[in-house]
Amino acid sequence: MNEISQSIKEFGLSPDTQSVGVWVTNIQINDGGHNVSKPHRDDHYLLLFAFEGTFCFKIDFEDVKLTAPFILKIEPHQVHQLVESKNGVGWAVGIEEFILDSELQSYLQTKWNAPISLKHKKNVGKDFDAFLQLASHLQKSADDIYTRKSILFLINALLCLIIKETENDKGKVSTKEKRGYIIEQEFKKLLKVNFKEWKSPSQYASQLSISVSHLNDTIKELTQSSVSNHIQNISILEAKRLLYFTDSSIKEIAYEVGYEDPIYFGKLFKKISHTTPLQFRRQFRD
Repeated sequence: MNEISQSIKEFGLSPDTQSVGVWVTNIQINDGGHNVSKPHRDDHYLLLFAFEGTFCFKIDFEDVKLTAPFILKIEPHQVHQLVESKNGVGWAVGIEEFILDSELQSYLQTKWNAPISLKHKKNVGKDFDAFLQLASHLQKSADDIYTRKSILFLINALLCLIIKETENDKGKVSTKEKRGYIIEQEFKKLLKVNFKEWKSPSQYASQLSISVSHLNDTIKELTQSSVSNHIQNISILEAKRLLYFTDSSIKEIAYEVGYEDPIYFGKLFKKISHTTPLQFRRQFRD
């Protein structure tokens, strides 16, 4: 690592698109304002619509290799970088969550868990490309409220089409399963926002107005992991980011991710990662 700081570089949308809450750019141009080949975070969702080419990303320590056509979602605050791309054709879309209605927010937060292949959906890919070309064109002159609204309608419609395509690939679920999925979605929303402060399953159960046992049974049935494990895993993932990309001390990182006792934090880190925080930092830095 050549440049180590006390924080991971995080980028917002380009200043000239912040009033819209959406940024659309051709990936062959990359006018997002920062070097995507270096590890960084975004404070918004990033969707990559790739219609041609091969790509290699590193996202939260995981190598992700994809061949077009596909759609990739990168969540706010995930540390990521483009390692390599060959003959890439497509669009990158930055989206502020607040511009979306609640159903689309929920889809991005909890239901879209893996890259979406468009290999057997060429006509759908053409529709996506047309939407994004128009949004990019309008973006160049988005100096009035109606043009900005038009861009937002296009992006919301685009996500609706994505949901349509992915939901059509799934079978029907029972009413009981639907209730379970709703609880899972709401829990994951709360977790992403509150994991640093809320370490007890009871805090999430209380917010959801259900019992701790009901929450834990539901989450374990759907994810094969307990509520406590989810809380610990997201906390340790954030700790790994800080260990790798900053020079903050282990004690400072423990506090940053919500653990007041650095000794307990170290034991928890080793339990989940099978290595100590210091060993992890040395292993990935050297």
